[in-house]
Amino acid sequence: MRRVVFGPMTGADLSATAPFQQPWEADPWGGLRPPVSVEALRMSAELCSGSQNLRITPWLRAGWRDVTVQVDGELTALEPDWRTLPAKLQRQLVRSKIRGYNPLSQLVGAIRERESSSTGKAIVMLHPAAEGRYIVSVCFLGTGTRFYDWFSNFRISTPEGVHKGFKQLTDLFEGNERHITFPRTAKELNLERLSLADMLTEMKSPNSRFFLWLSGHSQGGAVMQLYAHRKLREDGVHPANLVGYGFASPSVMTGDAAVHPESYPLYHVHNSDDLIPRCGAAVHLGVCLTYQAEEPLRRACYGWPRDEEAVKARIAVRPVVRQMTDTPSCIVQALAFLAVLGECTASEIAQALDLSDAPTVTRLLEAVDMKQLLRVLEGRLQAAHQSAAGAPARPDSVAEAAALMRQIIRQTGVKPFSGALLQLLRYPHRISGQAGDAFAPAYVWIANHAVDRLIPSIWQPGLPPVRLYAAHPDA
Repeated sequence: MRRVVFGPMTGADLSATAPFQQPWEADPWGGLRPPVSVEALRMSAELCSGSQNLRITPWLRAGWRDVTVQVDGELTALEPDWRTLPAKLQRQLVRSKIRGYNPLSQLVGAIRERESSSTGKAIVMLHPAAEGRYIVSVCFLGTGTRFYDWFSNFRISTPEGVHKGFKQLTDLFEGNERHITFPRTAKELNLERLSLADMLTEMKSPNSRFFLWLSGHSQGGAVMQLYAHRKLREDGVHPANLVGYGFASPSVMTGDAAVHPESYPLYHVHNSDDLIPRCGAAVHLGVCLTYQAEEPLRRACYGWPRDEEAVKARIAVRPVVRQMTDTPSCIVQALAFLAVLGECTASEIAQALDLSDAPTVTRLLEAVDMKQLLRVLEGRLQAAHQSAAGAPARPDSVAEAAALMRQIIRQTGVKPFSGALLQLLRYPHRISGQAGDAFAPAYVWIANHAVDRLIPSIWQPGLPPVRLYAAHPDA
């Protein structure tokens, strides 16, 4: 008899496995795909919500096991006896690596990440299912709190039409497939060793004992797409053995690289107030499920500061956010911000990056050739704009955006400006939180209250890509 454990954020039954193995059905565009499971969607939201802080105790109580955590390419197999003090200390150590509290290590990491992306984070675990099958869960974590985690998001250009930064993070995880092992399950199956790579090989058969459940938030939703692409299109995993649910997923491919993007058994939940799903490369793999944000969501989820200074700063910064409608326009704003930072002192840059409380970091910023670093970042952003829009960003567009930012900063200061910008971007994007918080994470709220309001759409292949929407539930 299985133990029923309910998720603290969504109330989902964390021990359920049937929601991931439903027969495929006809979709609104004439294809076949796994149906949207409310239970699987809520379980995915629960897992993504807790993963950033490594809150996996409810999952362990629900019977999930053989847990491995990847942080920056390094693997940690969590102790099976999760109640013991050594196991709790081990999880705390991994949690601190994910969060990156040390400002000095953040700066060192930023320098390391100038050339390639190695900040991928994921949690892998397994649960027995009916008829001798097993659900293998891979949850790709979002961008995180370390500011250099964002670098991957702006590495767009590749000759193959695949987002470069997300591809590098996918490579990182894929390279660990043989090292991610499931010792308890191997013993149960009388095997000397059982790895994720072994399971994926068996998943090529429609009769596989193993089923792959993917999930991810933000950057994690992007890696989820490319990992599914690798497994399905390159490694031959049978589509009936895979399903994925992403939240705030950016796009990952250009229009000419995405062949039948609608055919992937993936779903992406998007909040229309959230900027991140509009960014990336151009095309999402799978079906997008968009919630048209309304006041109930905003009242329940947007817990930004409401003092007079914070309100004025957000009002002042809104014109900048309104210009950020897609990847090219976001890159223009980023280039403008770099131009403004290039005119700032090391102390002002530390304030803009929210590192001003760390004097050591400020001194290091003074020692680093920030002008050169900013020029390198500008070059990368221009290359990304070339890839996304077919041309470099127009200098007059960047200059106009920078002029607006300078005007706002003269009114608010550097730190209030960057703080207000972050608030307008952060709250519609949130999925992490604690049960009982005054404000719910937006994507958890959508999973709990608005699944029936999600509007499905797919990308039609071609240049430029075009969204094809299904009918609204009320239509």
